[in-house]
Amino acid sequence: MTLGIANFFRGFARFGVLLIGMSMISVTIFTGALNYGITISSILINLPSSIPWWLLLFTLLIAWDFELIGGLAMLIVGIIGVMYVQASNNALIIETAIVWLTVMFAIFFMLSWAIRRFFVFSYA
Repeated sequence: MTLGIANFFRGFARFGVLLIGMSMISVTIFTGALNYGITISSILINLPSSIPWWLLLFTLLIAWDFELIGGLAMLIVGIIGVMYVQASNNALIIETAIVWLTVMFAIFFMLSWAIRRFFVFSYA
């Protein structure tokens, strides 16, 4: 039962971050490219605006194998994102919700790791 909960947290966090990361990369690249017409050069011009979301996917890559380390890295990225969104005066509610979801998924990774460790130590 407890491993089922840990598997749920891990799977939900993995695919939630993957969905958020890939969709936000697409949004940041293509919405900026709409201003100039969607060409390869306009996509390359808007590629640097997607760097924070690539960083989120990089932390997912770490968290896929090492849940605690990746969860902590994702938590740091999420907290920095929350501070950035809160500091900007024109942040939308959806942007704030997406950044808070990142923090929630990082906590899910760390909870999954903790449940697995306590389960292993309780039956050792």
